[in-house]
Amino acid sequence: MDFCKTLSVFGFSILLNACATYPQNPEGQAVYHADQAAVSLSRGDSASAVYQIDAVLIRPTGDVKVKKLFDEYPAARGYYRSYLEGRIADVSSGYQAQEVFKKLSLVKAAGVFSEDQMNDFFTALTKLVISGNASGAVPFELDDRTDFFPELKSPVHQQFIVNRAIKVLQGHSATNRPISELMDYVQRIGANSVEGVRIESLLPTMNIRRDELGIVARTFPKFAAARKEEMTTRVFMQVKNGDRILSDDLLQMLRSRVRGVEWVSSGGPKVVTLVIERLRNDERVLPERTETITYSHGEVNFISAALLMPRNASFLYEVVSGGAEVEYGYVISAAADGKTIYDELIRGRVSGEYHRCQNDRIQNVFGGVSSAGFIANNDMQNRCSGPSSTSIDDLRKDVYSKVVGGVLKVPPIKTTHELD
Repeated sequence: MDFCKTLSVFGFSILLNACATYPQNPEGQAVYHADQAAVSLSRGDSASAVYQIDAVLIRPTGDVKVKKLFDEYPAARGYYRSYLEGRIADVSSGYQAQEVFKKLSLVKAAGVFSEDQMNDFFTALTKLVISGNASGAVPFELDDRTDFFPELKSPVHQQFIVNRAIKVLQGHSATNRPISELMDYVQRIGANSVEGVRIESLLPTMNIRRDELGIVARTFPKFAAARKEEMTTRVFMQVKNGDRILSDDLLQMLRSRVRGVEWVSSGGPKVVTLVIERLRNDERVLPERTETITYSHGEVNFISAALLMPRNASFLYEVVSGGAEVEYGYVISAAADGKTIYDELIRGRVSGEYHRCQNDRIQNVFGGVSSAGFIANNDMQNRCSGPSSTSIDDLRKDVYSKVVGGVLKVPPIKTTHELD
């Protein structure tokens, strides 16, 4: 095993620059790192020595080796103490606090510091965590472990943590929303407890999303049901001047792209009637055109011309191009409670072009022709790139997307769609 690599120890990167065979067993590794620490100390490199000491301590018999190192190099004890104090001072999150607590526990088990010194370390960390959780300098979250710090289990500190989660949920971030952790917390303390009732009262401010309703329903089913009703618009869709295929295609696309709508089969109270009327749908396939392109020997890439073409030969190929277009016009209208609430005409044209290259060949000055099989130059690359065909079906989908865009402007549909 080549040992010229970087070893990560407790988040620190140690460059192991002794290009030698790294010991395979933990005991040999402990000896190696202890020796490296001694070398660093003899050079006055306290930072490297500290990292090596960390590497020793996580291995069996590491405690013995570190104690011996401290006896031989008394300054090392001070270096390592300063390092631990720095780790404590740098804590700025619940996760870091947990990691430093684990680090201190490892050092305590090794017995390389006195009990009083270890108590000082733990006391300093606890004070930092308590004040930091209250001020937000060390913001513990609901999914952070607090069993290392029993003080955080007090009602006061739990409320700090809970309020932090509520503030996140009241924002508009789409990620890292602790709704599941908050509901788990309520289930632990009881939905009918004073704190549970307080959290329930704040649910309307938390921007609960549609995909979070199932989580909330386990603890607050009434709120989840009411929220689902609030986030849902029932819509009955009618298509005029269109066939069954058009109706099915539009409905399928609307279901996939519009959130918060329940598509019902008939109108009625509290149902929005959506009418999509097709006024124009002219579909045209443009005829194919074929153009022969010719390049002289000097216009072909130098290497290709030198290796693959006779002197003064020409490179020829055909470019076949075509396309299709759809000119459309739709009226989108909506009514609720017998009143028209939206009416808009959308119209335009969508089109697509294609081109493909074929029959590339080399024609020499004597009239002979042979297949080419390579790209002659950048001009040919540009002419031959892009789609090789255009589908009317794809253009229809583009038109349907325009229709969906119009439907999303209908006020009640727009509102529920954006609630997510």
